[in-house]
Amino acid sequence: MANTNAVKQVKETSRSNQSRICSWSDNSKTNFPTNSKIISEDKDKSIIERESSWTGKIKGIDLFPNGNLQGHGRSIIFENGISISDWQGIFTTENGQEISFVGKDTSKNGKYYVIRTYFTHNKEIKDLDGMVCFLDGVFDSKNKRYTCSGYRLI
Repeated sequence: MANTNAVKQVKETSRSNQSRICSWSDNSKTNFPTNSKIISEDKDKSIIERESSWTGKIKGIDLFPNGNLQGHGRSIIFENGISISDWQGIFTTENGQEISFVGKDTSKNGKYYVIRTYFTHNKEIKDLDGMVCFLDGVFDSKNKRYTCSGYRLI
C-alpha cells in the first residue's frame, strides 16, 4: 500500500506543479511491438526477459512538438505481473527534427509509469535537451492500445 500511495503522490505532484506536455498513443496500425522476443527465462525465479521494439505517435501540447517515436529495449517480467523496462530511441518531430530519448518504466495490471529524458543538439529545439518527463498510462487490452499523458518534471 505504501508504494501505491507514493505513486499517487508523485502523480498528483506532477499534475499540480508541472505542465502537461504531451499525450502518447501507439500507432493504430502497429498495436503490438514491431519486434518482440524472449531472450532469457529463469524458471526457478519465474522471471522472463524480453527484448522489444515499437513505434508510436506523440501529440504535443504548447511548445512540445507532435511527432513519431521509434524505440527498443528490454523488459524483465516477474511472476506477479510486474514488468520493469529500459527503453531508448528516437523521437522525430513533424518537421523532421530528431530527438533521442532514454526511459525506464514499471507496469502492472495494464497501468504503467515512465520516466523519460530527451536529448538533442538541435538549437531550434534546445529547450527539449535534458528535459525529464513523467508519463502515466494504461493499456486497453480490448482495443490493444497504449495511451498516456506526459508531464515535464525538469
